[in-house]
Amino acid sequence: MPTSLDQLHSFQAYAAARLQTGGAQLEIDDLLEEWKSQHAEFRTGHDDALAVSASLRDIERGERGALVEDVIADLKTRYHVAEAK
Repeated sequence: MPTSLDQLHSFQAYAAARLQTGGAQLEIDDLLEEWKSQHAEFRTGHDDALAVSASLRDIERGERGALVEDVIADLKTRYHVAEAK
């Protein structure tokens, strides 16, 4: 996700306040991680872990998914995409 000016200002304000309230010993990376943990747009790890777990359960049940060639052919048919010449 590209960084927005609002995010930059938000982090800057957080870091400044944190440095004044006992965070002076922290590295900038630590400040950034703290800030990220408080902003939902950076909390994708949990959703990713759930998706991987669901995929692993599918594999354990014998589901192997579809071949990419079959998926592409289906999409071309569904959306009336002609072969490139």
